[in-house]
Amino acid sequence: MNKSRGFLIPREVETPKELQLRVTPMELKFKDTMVGKVYRQSITVHNVGRSNQKIRFLEPVKPQFKLVFPSVDKEIASGLQMTAVVEYHPNKNENISDQLLIAVGNKAIEIPLIGLIPVCQLEIKPDVDFGTLVANSKVYSKEVKIINRGKAAGKFAALYQGQFPIVIFPTNGIVEPMSSKIIKVDFCADQPSLVNEVAKVSLQGHPDIFLNIRVRVVEQILELLNLSGNQKVECIHFGSAFFGTSKIEHALLYNNSPEPINWVAIIQNDSVGEELGTNTQQRTDVAINNLAFIRQIKNMDITTFISCVPNEGRLLPYQKTKITFCFSPKIITEGKKDYDPSHRQDYAVFLRFESVGSKDGFLRDNDSKTIKNEQLQKLELALTGSGLPVLVQFNSGNFLTFPTCSFGECSKISFNMENRSKSLPVMYRFRKTAHFRIRPERGSVDEGCMQKVTSSFIPHQIGVFKVKQFIDFIGPVADKNYQSLSLRPFYNIHLVFKGACKISNKKVVFQINPGISPIATNPTGQFLVKDLTTYKESAPVAMLQSALTTIHNHQSSKEAAEGVLVAFPNDRTASIRPGDPEKHFRTIFTKIPRHNYVDTEFAYTDSEILHKKAHDDYYRKYIDSLRNARLKKQAGKSKEDVYAYDSVDIGIYPTSGMKSPKLLQSNLEVMVPRLIQCNVKPYQLLCTRNIESKEAMALGRKVLKALKSFPSTFSEKRDCKLILTPKQIHQVIIERN
Repeated sequence: MNKSRGFLIPREVETPKELQLRVTPMELKFKDTMVGKVYRQSITVHNVGRSNQKIRFLEPVKPQFKLVFPSVDKEIASGLQMTAVVEYHPNKNENISDQLLIAVGNKAIEIPLIGLIPVCQLEIKPDVDFGTLVANSKVYSKEVKIINRGKAAGKFAALYQGQFPIVIFPTNGIVEPMSSKIIKVDFCADQPSLVNEVAKVSLQGHPDIFLNIRVRVVEQILELLNLSGNQKVECIHFGSAFFGTSKIEHALLYNNSPEPINWVAIIQNDSVGEELGTNTQQRTDVAINNLAFIRQIKNMDITTFISCVPNEGRLLPYQKTKITFCFSPKIITEGKKDYDPSHRQDYAVFLRFESVGSKDGFLRDNDSKTIKNEQLQKLELALTGSGLPVLVQFNSGNFLTFPTCSFGECSKISFNMENRSKSLPVMYRFRKTAHFRIRPERGSVDEGCMQKVTSSFIPHQIGVFKVKQFIDFIGPVADKNYQSLSLRPFYNIHLVFKGACKISNKKVVFQINPGISPIATNPTGQFLVKDLTTYKESAPVAMLQSALTTIHNHQSSKEAAEGVLVAFPNDRTASIRPGDPEKHFRTIFTKIPRHNYVDTEFAYTDSEILHKKAHDDYYRKYIDSLRNARLKKQAGKSKEDVYAYDSVDIGIYPTSGMKSPKLLQSNLEVMVPRLIQCNVKPYQLLCTRNIESKEAMALGRKVLKALKSFPSTFSEKRDCKLILTPKQIHQVIIERN
C-alpha cells in the first residue's frame, strides 16, 4: 500500500488539544545514532473527544525516517488510542531533522523528528568551598569531577587569572565517553584572608562556566582563659612566697581554630622587662653596688622555679585543656647566712606557647623579604612573683641558759618570737628534744606579730645538757608532678639550750615499819628521813639479820651439786613461764632445789621437744652440706680442669681449627652522635637559652656519616619506630650541608 507524503497534501497545522487528540511524545529524538544501524521509537495517539475521529499518518519527507504502520487511515473511537512506529536509518554521520504529520480532516498535527549523532555531555559542579582553614603555609586540595554522560569524548579547559595562590591541575584534557575526570584545585593558606574567586572552565558543547572558589583563612590562635572560660589571661601574679614554698595557679589553654594543633611551652630568656631575683623595692645606688650578685642571678636557670604542667600536648579543634603554673622560688645567697628584710627577690618572666611544626616559614615577601609565618600572633604569658626569706627573731637571743635544778625539778624560761615579715604569716613547729619541753609546741605568727613561748627544762638524769632546739617552718610545698600542694617543713633554724641537773643532798631511806617502833618517831609513829641526821649509828629500824641466824640451814642442803645456779628472788618476776628443764636452781638461803612450775596446757611434751630438735638438726645438716659442696667446687677449679668436660680423650685440642663467624651488616652497630640530646625532664620547661646553646653545638659538630635510606641495625630500626613528642619535635634541627 502506497502511503502519502506530508508535503503533497497542504494542511492547516493545529495543536492536539484543539483536535481533541493526545499525542505522546510530542517529539521523537534519536540520540547517539551511528551509520548502518536502525533505530525505532513509537508514538501514541489517544482520542479524548466524545465522538469517533478518523486520522491519517503522513510519512516524513526525508528517506532516513520511515513510518511503520499497517494502514494510513484509521478511525479511533472515543476514549481509545493507537500506536505507530517510526524508524530511523542514518546514512551519514550528521544530524538530520524532519517532521511527521497526523491529519484529522483538513487539519494536521506536526511531530518533529530529529536524528542526532553521538556527542559529549560534560557536567561540572560550579562551586569549590574549602571552608575555614588555618594560615599555616600548608597547601590544601579539593577535587572537582567533570562527568561525561555522552557517548563521545569531550574536551575541557580551565583558567585562573587571580592574585591568590590557587593552582588548577590539569588545566585541560579530554573526558572519555561515560566516564569522569578529576581536576585538583590547590590553595596555599599563607595568610588570613577571605577568598571568593572564580576560574573560567570551558566545556565542549556548552558555554563557558565560572568555577566559584571560596576560602576563609584564619589564624591558628591559642588563647589562655581563666577557669570560667570567659576572660583572657595575659599575666599571672603569684604574689609573695617564702623561699622553699610553692604557689599554684590554673588556666585553660584554648585552641580557637578549626584544626588540631601540637603545642609546646617555652620560657623566653633575656626578654624586655625580665626580672630575675632582683629587689625592685631597693634604691638604685644599692643595686649598683651589688652588680656581682645581679650578674650571678642573670645566669640562673629559670626552669628550676617556674613550672608549667603540662608543657606540651595536642589540642583538637576548639578544645580546652587545664594548665597548672607553679612558682617555687629558690634563694640565691650572697655568701651570708643571716638574711634581712632587704633580701627580697622579685621575678618577672615570660612564657610563650608555640605550635609545633616548621620553625621558619617558606613564603617570603618580594619587597621586605620577611617571613610571613613570623608575623602571626603568638601567645605570650607574663608570670610575676616574689621570694621572701623567713625572718623570725627571738628577744632572748639564740642561746638560752636554764637555771640549775635538781633531779625531779624543772626550770622555765619565757621568750618572744617575732615574725619580721610584713607580707606573709609563718607557721612553726618545735621539734621534740630530750629534757626540754616547749609550750606552745606549734602555731602560727601573723605578719609583724609576736608569739610568747615558754621553754621548760625537765632533766631525766644528772649532768650538763647542751642541745640544739630545731624549729621547723611549715608551708605549702609542691609535689613531684607540680600539680598539688601539701603542708611540709621547708626551712628550719635552731636555738641552743643549756641546762644542768645537780645531785640532791638529801639521802633517801626506806620507811620500814615491821611493828617495832623506832627510837625517834613523829606523832603518827612513823620514822622520817629528817630524823636520821640526829643518829650517827645504824638506823633504829627493826630488821632481822639473816646472816647471823641458823634457821635457814637444812640438812638436805649440805650436799653440794655441780652446775647448780643460785636463784635470785626477782629473776622471774615478769613471767610465769617454766624455766629451762636443763638448768637447776637452788634458793639463795635455804639451798634447796627451787620448784619449777610447768603449765601442761602450754608447755612442750617430751615427744614434741624431740621432734623439734630433730627438725632443727635436719635443716642444720642441709645448710652445712650446701656450704661444703660450694667450698669443694671452688677448691676443685684449676686451669687444668677448664677444658676437662669429658673424661674420654678423643685427640681434639680446644679451639683448634675453629673460625669466627662472619658478621652481617645487621649485626654491626654504628654509633652516630645525636644531634640533640633531649635531657629535659618531663615536667621541665624548655627555655630559649638552652635551645640556642644546643643548636649551636649541633650545627658545629662534624657529620661523620651520612644518613641511610633504610635502617639496617637494631638500634636504627628501634629509633625509626619512635614517636617524638611535641617537645622533642621542637628541638629537631634541619640544616643544609
